[in-house]
Amino acid sequence: MPAHLSVRDRVVLVEAELDFTITMLQLSTHPGFTKMRQRPLDFLTHAREHLRGCVSPSHQPSGEVSQWLQSLQEAMGRENIGCLQDYAVRHVLEVLEDLKCTALQERCS
Repeated sequence: MPAHLSVRDRVVLVEAELDFTITMLQLSTHPGFTKMRQRPLDFLTHAREHLRGCVSPSHQPSGEVSQWLQSLQEAMGRENIGCLQDYAVRHVLEVLEDLKCTALQERCS
């Protein structure tokens, strides 16, 4: 996560990353993965719910963040879901690091 982003933009970005990761984890139908994903899914959902409301709905993300959010939405619409699921599982550690970075910058008020 770029250090130059405002705390609000960081929160918006982390929330979008959590939404993406949760969506991808929920889509998996592999029987062995279904049971294993529940605890991480609960944790990520809980973290996302804590972020909701931290940034005013009137906040306009920077151009850089808006562009990233748009690219993410487009990728979810056209990419192979299996590839996106694999990416989400690998990406989850980065999401957690971004969440930590956001939390250490400023508390939600």
